[in-house]
Amino acid sequence: MSGQRLFAFDRYRLDERERQLRRGTQVVSLPPKVFDLLTVLVQHPGRLLEKQQLLDEIWPGVAVEEGSLARAISSLRRVLGPTSDGRDYIQTVAKRGYRFISNVQETTDAAAEGERSATALPPSLPTTAGGFVGRQVELAQMQQVWQRATDGRHQLLLVSGEPGIGKTQLALQFARSRGAEGSTILVGCSDEENLVPYQPFVECLSWYVRHSPQADLRSQLAAIGGGGELGSFVPELRDRVPDLPGPQPIDPEARRYRLFEAVAALLAVASRAHPLLLIFDDLHWADKPTLLLVRHVMRSARTASFMIVATYRESELGRVNPLADMLITLRRDPGVTRLVLHGLDVAHVSALVDSIVGPDAPSQLAALVMKSTDGNPFFATEILRHLKETSAIDRLGGRVGDAADFGLSEGIKEVIGRRLSRLSDACNRALAVAAVVGREFDLNLVQTVADLPDGDLLSALEEAMRAQLVSESKETKGHCVFRHALIRETLYSELSSPRRVRLHRRVADAIERVAQSAQVQPLAELAYHFSEAAPTGVVDKAIDYATRAGDRAAEGLAHEEAARLFALAFHCLEFLPEGPETARLRVDLHTRRAHSFEALGEWRMEVGDLEAALDNLDPEQIGRRCEIVLALARAWFLLLDVGPVERYATEALQLAERLQRSDLAANAIAWLARCRQADGELAAAIEMDQRSMSRAPGVATAAHIMGPLTLYLAGRSTPALALAAASADSARASRDTTFIMYSLAHLGLNLAAAGRYADASDAYREARDFGRRYGAIPMLARATAMAAGLHLIVFDFENAEALQSEACELARGVGFVPPIVSAGIDALLMFARRHDPGRAERLLDETAAAAARTAGWHQWLWQLRLTQARAELAMARGAFDAAIAAATDGIEQSRARGRPKYETLGLITRSRGLAARGRTRQGIVDAKAAVGVANNTADPALQLLALDALIELDGTDQLSRQARSTTDRIYDALPDEGIRRSFADSEVVRRIAGHP
Repeated sequence: MSGQRLFAFDRYRLDERERQLRRGTQVVSLPPKVFDLLTVLVQHPGRLLEKQQLLDEIWPGVAVEEGSLARAISSLRRVLGPTSDGRDYIQTVAKRGYRFISNVQETTDAAAEGERSATALPPSLPTTAGGFVGRQVELAQMQQVWQRATDGRHQLLLVSGEPGIGKTQLALQFARSRGAEGSTILVGCSDEENLVPYQPFVECLSWYVRHSPQADLRSQLAAIGGGGELGSFVPELRDRVPDLPGPQPIDPEARRYRLFEAVAALLAVASRAHPLLLIFDDLHWADKPTLLLVRHVMRSARTASFMIVATYRESELGRVNPLADMLITLRRDPGVTRLVLHGLDVAHVSALVDSIVGPDAPSQLAALVMKSTDGNPFFATEILRHLKETSAIDRLGGRVGDAADFGLSEGIKEVIGRRLSRLSDACNRALAVAAVVGREFDLNLVQTVADLPDGDLLSALEEAMRAQLVSESKETKGHCVFRHALIRETLYSELSSPRRVRLHRRVADAIERVAQSAQVQPLAELAYHFSEAAPTGVVDKAIDYATRAGDRAAEGLAHEEAARLFALAFHCLEFLPEGPETARLRVDLHTRRAHSFEALGEWRMEVGDLEAALDNLDPEQIGRRCEIVLALARAWFLLLDVGPVERYATEALQLAERLQRSDLAANAIAWLARCRQADGELAAAIEMDQRSMSRAPGVATAAHIMGPLTLYLAGRSTPALALAAASADSARASRDTTFIMYSLAHLGLNLAAAGRYADASDAYREARDFGRRYGAIPMLARATAMAAGLHLIVFDFENAEALQSEACELARGVGFVPPIVSAGIDALLMFARRHDPGRAERLLDETAAAAARTAGWHQWLWQLRLTQARAELAMARGAFDAAIAAATDGIEQSRARGRPKYETLGLITRSRGLAARGRTRQGIVDAKAAVGVANNTADPALQLLALDALIELDGTDQLSRQARSTTDRIYDALPDEGIRRSFADSEVVRRIAGHP
């Protein structure tokens, strides 16, 4: 290496002379070889350093495997964390080497000396947690062990788990907390090549000797009898204490005993001033002398306040590993505790997603990473960093389906590749076949395809189980499963394409032979393997199985799975020659997949499939064209664009009349009615819906889906509720996800308008449960916003606000604007009715802007409701003239559109505004008009608001009795005690109760 210098990069300063790395004023602990590696990297910033060059620099004259370099790089990344702008300091150049990409500057001795003298911190760890999440339970267990240690009963905590499970990160996180309390932290590790005897002890004590004040060090050595035995064990000790006595000339066994005693004594004495925490990483690679020293130190009778946290991998404990024997001997020792780490839960994986990918990550990403990694923190972090660095999510359009979509980062390949390289050839061959079968695999199937003798296969699988690569399936006897999807992906990626195809064909044929006698065929498995083997001449089988599997998934409302399977069939079409039959198959698959996208609320993708189906459709198939065109009308309606709805519905009506198909004509008329509704022509829409239903009695059309809403908006509560109930029954019997979600939500809306609040709550609950279960997120957001409206009208403001927030969060996640607008307007009305208009200022602008983004789709409805919200907020602020003006505008809009509910609310607001301005007589006129309009709707909550306004201005005993009777009716119909309490405690109800 070059002469000793000082280097500064980002938040760090590296001092070659003192062999020290600092983050600000904090000393960062690095093992010697890792420090050497960092030194070489910072000496050549921006330059690609070949792997062999680094191996020669760090381990000169020693034959070391590439794995040692990869582990050192991984350790460096873990300790350094991300740069200030979120990148890694070290860039991996695949199959070549590494590059240090941070800006590095040489600095001076004076600057470094000034920094060292600024504080006198004890040796500790980096202050950054490096993306550490979760592990609260484990940290609490560690704290209990630490408490025993600080009471003078030294402890050994053995932390085990598979590679990447977070053993080292947990130990370091615990150490950070103890360092912050003033304890002394020492870190050492064992290397696979075992170049240094007693390595973890040597590294820990070398650090301690190097950084202890000399007076304290001399005092401690004197207390243990001079410490001469430690001179050759810790070479730095003679540099700090030149007059250290030499070891006594005794036989080797006695000398080793005295060395062990000296180490135990020094730890005990050093822990008197400050409790001592030692981290021994990778103890599975420790040599036997190290383990004997651990046992000796732990069995020492001295009172000592120290704790050793030793991490190790169970998968490395073969029969000849000395740690396996040591664990048996330590099992009964009272100062020894074992802690086995398992994967993170999905909540903590979600936290990793947020911290690495960001809050805009696809909602399903955390669950998919969890499924692929079983919560292994290293694998999860590597996947997420790989996705971020390669912009894979953007490339996939934000949709990720399984582990194969992620690709494999170099870090994952290196870690899993090292584990596989330790296995026998027979084990690797068996695992390669198993990887082709899938994450879970049938042992009989693997044996058939691999053509292995039974004993050889079992031996291979036992070897893989010992290495913690596979485990027995807990659900299916005779099956095994890869511990992580990434292990399977690594094995699969190492197979050549021709070999993969041949193996898939053999697997497919084997499954098909067995499936012939099965009651339920494994269609999805057959589709997958035949599709992967399609180049071998089984295209027809692949398409058939994929289509049937997709239909089965759709029948079970597993629409995401159905879409994936139809895509599998599409992939196989590439191997067929173009012609009428291929075009027919293409149309068929496009329409099937479009149905799945529609059910999932992926309407833009649905439109793409439907338009592609039209492009491939035979012009003679007029009936099929009419059906696809009607599906496009529905899709564009859900995409909030009425123009294409009108165009496609008009074409569909013409085609239906030509075919004399009353069912198709009825549906076309119903979609044209939606165009009238979107323009605010409620009467015309209702008339067209009636014409649609009479044209084809018993046929479910858009009139059944949307008609109950149209009638509700027009205040026609009796026919609205009857149609809503019939539509909900029809929808439940269908397999149409959108129809079910719309019908249940509209049933809840009309039940609430009729004062049947408990029944309405049940309908909304059913809709929301269904939406969650089957992933219909846009419709779930809509149903949630409508459920919030129920709580609003009965003054249950806290639950209303919670549901409004939930609806907006769901809707924003899928970019569906209507629930955001609807819930936003309800929140504005709630703030006004709670006399808290200040909270509405920002929300009003945001909601109005969101409403403007749906131009041409129900703009009249949003503007009418926003006008009423502005009127009520103005009243809450005491701006009575503004309230009167806005309310008057809203009344006029409501009368023009035939919207009695908002005419009533406008009249109530204006009556109060007029009374506040001293125009009480006019206010009474408006209040009486409000009562009259509300009574025509049969909506008890609306009637109560109107009665309250009139009683306030011109109350009579009759009105009071009517209002109390309405209050009792509403109270008795509410679904639970909490809502009843909110209703009874509300301002309106208390005012009515107090009126004579």
